[in-house]
Amino acid sequence: MMKKWSFVAVLVAAVFVCSTAAAATSDELLAGMGKKFVRGVVNLLTGWVELPMQIVKGFQGKIPSCGDNQVMGTVCGVFKGVGHAIGRTAWGGLELVGFWAANPEDNEGIGIPLDAQYAWEDGEPYDCLDPSFSEATLKPMGKKLVRGLGNGLLGVVEVPGQIAKGISGGAPDLGIIKGLWYWCSREVYGIGELVSAIFPNPVDNPGLAFDEEYPWDALTGVLEE
Repeated sequence: MMKKWSFVAVLVAAVFVCSTAAAATSDELLAGMGKKFVRGVVNLLTGWVELPMQIVKGFQGKIPSCGDNQVMGTVCGVFKGVGHAIGRTAWGGLELVGFWAANPEDNEGIGIPLDAQYAWEDGEPYDCLDPSFSEATLKPMGKKLVRGLGNGLLGVVEVPGQIAKGISGGAPDLGIIKGLWYWCSREVYGIGELVSAIFPNPVDNPGLAFDEEYPWDALTGVLEE
């Protein structure tokens, strides 16, 4: 375990040193890591607040598809609160553990979105039945599962892909560093998304985004040139 974290620490330090070549300044990297770390800590510690918040929202008729009946709304609030509490806490842990990692640009259409950035905010409640349960719930969950599998199983393809890009740009050593960083980052997010596939997650990601959407895009892009 110590060797693993030592490797991550060295890798992160190398990324800072070579940040300009990795398409980001050290300030951008630091700001992204800081935002992710802080949000991760907050969500990890306050995820449970979703339960009373969603119960209140249900009682007030603010949960779409649950109707205005206070009893029905309260029951819906309990179930939604449990799901959102687990999802927020899990994603908070993911961002805390992976604050150093690059991340997908955003989570639009990936997973069920949390109502707001933090548990105590009203935000915009998501309707899991609009236009249908399949489209609004099962499809986003499926996309999250697929992205998690892709990143978890094929994240290693970032290594040859980024090396190829580095060679093409005259900087193979920086391609190696970036490839290793992206690979580790995709593993973190891949595992996190697989574990939390059925639970809600934020729509945005505050850290530095991957250059490409999928781990194999860098390699295929170089091969197509």
